Amino acid sequence: MNRTFSLVLVALFACGGSSAPPTTPLPPEPEPKPAEEAKPTPPPKPEPPPTVTVDRQIDVPKSTLKLVKAGTGKKAVLKLAAAQGTTQHVDLLLDFLQKTDAPADVGGSQQEIVPTVVLASDVSVGDVGSDGTAKFTVKVSGVDAKDRAGAMMSGADFKAQKMGDVTGLTVTGSVSPDGQLGAMTMHLDKADARAKALTDLIRLLLAPMWPQLPTTAIGVGAKWTVSTPFKIVDQLDSTQTVDYEVVSHKGSAWELKGNVKITGATQKVDATTFDKIAGSGSIAMTLTEGTFVPQSTSSISSDFQVSVTLPPNAGSAAGQQRAAQVHLEQGFGVTPK
Repeated sequence: MNRTFSLVLVALFACGGSSAPPTTPLPPEPEPKPAEEAKPTPPPKPEPPPTVTVDRQIDVPKSTLKLVKAGTGKKAVLKLAAAQGTTQHVDLLLDFLQKTDAPADVGGSQQEIVPTVVLASDVSVGDVGSDGTAKFTVKVSGVDAKDRAGAMMSGADFKAQKMGDVTGLTVTGSVSPDGQLGAMTMHLDKADARAKALTDLIRLLLAPMWPQLPTTAIGVGAKWTVSTPFKIVDQLDSTQTVDYEVVSHKGSAWELKGNVKITGATQKVDATTFDKIAGSGSIAMTLTEGTFVPQSTSSISSDFQVSVTLPPNAGSAAGQQRAAQVHLEQGFGVTPK
């Protein structure tokens, strides 16, 4: 019933039906307003990925040094230049490759090459003890990835799809004037799953930024050997031996090179045997007097064989032996900025 018809009925019943309806025109009926369209409910904001705090101890085994030859010419005792309160900007470059040759029924042959991970970092010197041992902190200020030949994807795609943000990651420790490292710790306040995976890779590939140096005066042609217990992929016990040599001394710059050799005995973990453990590599380093962190590049390759007895659920092959050859390459570089 519209408004006009209602008013007419009211007038008729008020007059008892005997009089004519009033002739005064009624006001126009307002036009109905169109119904407002319902606004769509915005979708809920996605929940941020869960994060964890990363706190890890990085064990640094004690090394032994043997001076083979003191060298010739002008000699000096090389020491790290640790000045309390100073900060040095560096780029840390990490490379990793893994190749596995295995029978088809245990996974077949595979290869994975990771683009070069670049960590822009600040190396700060804290307290320096009376013996010259300096506390240091490496703090990551930015992350990037560079293209690498044969890598599974470009550096840009790897950064966008695989890399977590580890900005703010810190590595703290101590180092003596002759380059002997103390225990180190790694910390990151908030790490999602990708960032945590990247910290695993960093921990695996992070190599010492300093060489271990003789405590006596040396010159060009000096040679010394440093032996250190070394864990391949953080699991297999081996020994890493580096033969260092001073190849030049010009001004304040000392050029060092090192040849790396890795050896390991046969080891068994549960039903898996690891043998034929061996490796090699090289180090190139420029140690500049008055500079805390030297420029360096290092590469290490290691090989081992994995042998396993197939379990009962392997069907007709149960109880048979299978062996795979594993080849690893890791690179570490320090570029002062």
